[in-house]
Formats: sequence, structure tokens, C-alpha cells
Amino acid sequence: MRPVRRARRAAAAVGDDGSVTPLVVADALVVVALVLVGAAATELHLARTHLLSVADSAALDAADALDEAAYYRDGVVPGQGVPLDDAGVRRSAADLLARTPHPADLLGLAVVAPTGTPDGLTAEVTLAASVRPALLPAWVGDGVTVPLEVTSRARQGLVLP
Repeated sequence: MRPVRRARRAAAAVGDDGSVTPLVVADALVVVALVLVGAAATELHLARTHLLSVADSAALDAADALDEAAYYRDGVVPGQGVPLDDAGVRRSAADLLARTPHPADLLGLAVVAPTGTPDGLTAEVTLAASVRPALLPAWVGDGVTVPLEVTSRARQGLVLP
């Protein structure tokens, strides 16, 4: 019986060798990757929110802009208002972008199509920009950006009874 016991002890001692370090290192890498991905996703969401805020301001400004030539030429139709036109909405949105500061994280901010008015009473402004996530690893690339595009609509408030 004694030789059997020694064999069991020797086998158990050999099977228990190992280290937990690789498991801890792998788990730490997974946690760091998840934190970086979560932070980058949050940054992109905030940049999209900033872009939508700028588009809302541009749409409101375009809807409230009075086309003086149309006002003095055609007047105001009762129950409607001074009609908007595509060129006026684009011009108003571009002017607002030029005269007001916008968030620095929005690169290449521009008014793009289909900016205009679908019905003559609603100003529709579409803005495009790109964002470079700050926490993007260097090995991904230095000039990597994520394109964003949002559309905002606003109806004009000048309507006579």
C-alpha cells in the first residue's frame, strides 16, 4: 500500500504547478479595452449631440430669417407666412456657422444637402462634420476620423391670422 500512496502524492504535486499571472494579464487587457471602447463611444455620442445642437440653432435661425425681397414683393398670405426658399435657408445656415463659435471637436463642419425647405414653411438644415476620438490608440492610425451627419427642422413662427 505504501508505494501506491507515494505515486498519488507525486502525481498530485505535478498537476498543481502553474501560474495565475497570464489569466490576470489577459483579464486586465480585456478590461482596459472595454474602458477605451466605452470612452470612445461616449465621446462620439457627445460630439453628435454638439453637432445636433448647432444644427438646431441653424434651423431655428433659418426659419426665423425674413426674406425681405419676398416679403415686400409678395406680402404675407393670411394663415401662412413669408415663404422660405432653399437658397435662403442654406445662406442663413452658412451665415450662422460663420459668425458663431462651434465646438472644437467637430472637424470640417459644413452645411450639406438636403438643406433647404421641403414645404416653404419648414427650414431643414443638414450638417456634416468629422470627429477624431482622443482615446483612439496610436496603432489605429493618426488621421482616423469618424464622420457624423445630422438633420434638424424648424417651422417659421411668423404667421398672420
